Amino acid sequence: MKRPALFVFLAPGLALLFPVILAAHGVESSIAAGAAGFGTGTVRFMYSTGEEMAFTLVRVYAPSRPDTETVQSITDRNGYYSFVPDEEGEWRITAEDDAGHKGEIKLTVTASGGAAAVSGGTPPPALRVILGLSLILNIFAVYRFILGRAIKTPGPEAGNRKGGEHAY
Repeated sequence: MKRPALFVFLAPGLALLFPVILAAHGVESSIAAGAAGFGTGTVRFMYSTGEEMAFTLVRVYAPSRPDTETVQSITDRNGYYSFVPDEEGEWRITAEDDAGHKGEIKLTVTASGGAAAVSGGTPPPALRVILGLSLILNIFAVYRFILGRAIKTPGPEAGNRKGGEHAY
C-alpha cells in the first residue's frame, strides 16, 4: 500500500529532473518574413529541440477555403517555407513529418499591405512541464480513488476479534 503512495511523490520529482523528456518532439513555428502587400510569406518550422524540420510536408489553406488545402509542398533543408498569398485574410500553414509531429501557424494578410501573425503549435516548455505533472498527479489521484473504493476497510464489528476466534 505504501509503494503507490511513494511513487506518487517520486514521479513529479523525477519528472522535474528530466524536463527535456517531457518537452521532446514538440513543434515550434514562426514567421520569418511578413506577407506585406501580398508579397512573399515565409514561415519556419522547427522541433522544440532546435532541430529544423527539413524537407517536411507543408499544406497551405487559403482564407476563402479553410478546409481545403490550396498548396502542398515541402520545407527547405532549414525548415523554411515561402509562398505568395493572393487574397487577404487568415492563411493557415501546417507542417507534418513522417513520425506524426505537426506544427501549425496562421498568417493574417490585410488589404492595407500589412501582415500580422498568430502563431499556433505547442505551448511554451514551462507550461508543458506543468501540464505533464498535472496529468501524472491526476492519473494517480484517480488510481488512489478507485483503489480506496475497491479495498473495503473493516467496520467496527470486526475490531476486537483475534485471529482464529469466531464470534458465535
